[in-house]
Amino acid sequence: MNIYLEIFGYIGTALIISSMMMKSINKLRILNISGSIISVIYSVLSNTWPVVLLNGCLIAVNVYQLIKANVQKKNKEQAA
Repeated sequence: MNIYLEIFGYIGTALIISSMMMKSINKLRILNISGSIISVIYSVLSNTWPVVLLNGCLIAVNVYQLIKANVQKKNKEQAA
């Protein structure tokens, strides 16, 4: 397999692992989304479809949770 593709995959993995060390949940989600996007690209190129599904779901969950948190924050600001 192409060494550059392997390095690309490891970068995605490193981002996902690093995201778990974030204290801020928003930073965690953004870093996790970034790592998951890289992992999806890597997985498509290497034909590992279960990993594509996993990371695709992680992206969807993290985006949903970020949007939900932002809506709740705006509602609290409007109520104040």
